[in-house]
Amino acid sequence: MTDSIVTECSAEHSGVVWRHCNDPQLPFDPIVFDEEQLARQQLITGQAGAGRGNTFFFTLQGQPLVLRHYRRGGLAQKLSRRHYLYTGLERTRAMREFDILLALHRQQLPVSRPYACQVLRQGAFYQASLVTHWLAGQTLAECLSGKAGSAPAADTWLKTGELIARMHAAGVFHADLNAHNIMLDGEGAVFLIDFDRARVRPLPEGNPTSGWCLANIQRLQRSVLKVSGDGADFAQGFALLERQWRETLTQSISPRS
Repeated sequence: MTDSIVTECSAEHSGVVWRHCNDPQLPFDPIVFDEEQLARQQLITGQAGAGRGNTFFFTLQGQPLVLRHYRRGGLAQKLSRRHYLYTGLERTRAMREFDILLALHRQQLPVSRPYACQVLRQGAFYQASLVTHWLAGQTLAECLSGKAGSAPAADTWLKTGELIARMHAAGVFHADLNAHNIMLDGEGAVFLIDFDRARVRPLPEGNPTSGWCLANIQRLQRSVLKVSGDGADFAQGFALLERQWRETLTQSISPRS
């Protein structure tokens, strides 16, 4: 995927390929993929406390960014935490996530704006990293657990349902839709983050609120229940989310029929 706002380049004989947005206010610098160099220049501002220790927050020319290295979890990490089988550049996780984030950003959907991605091929395997623009705020999980200080308002549940419906209407399957991947910016806006392994799929035939779309919502519901304890206090909120999701998704695809 290349166009007037995206550039693809490589380091000669190194096996490295970069894809990045052409931003005159923030020229591309490969240093963004090396947290050790960033730390030496005192650009690191923090590291994600949860997860696999693969996410770093930093600033570049005054702009806050997020570096994430792709790491395996579960049983797969016993074979290799960092290496993935290489089956083509466009099939790498970094390139896929960069491209889908860019496509969603162009559609003015609230997601992290991509800055650059890197694929380092090593024989039959590769390592990958992604850099996105940082989003301020708290996750839905933090709000549900009380870490953010207040529970989500009814309007937040409605906006979240509407956002997920817009994603589904665009055919986007979020592979890990949970309360940790929904960001609330404190001013009423809702964002989705972490589109690793996301892909575009056709909507379920006949009823768009069934099939993989419904499975996405059910996955989120399980996450909400897990984060909020027994979930009793948030059942009404999630009911608002699901109702708004059904209404928005149904209305958004009605002109097609």
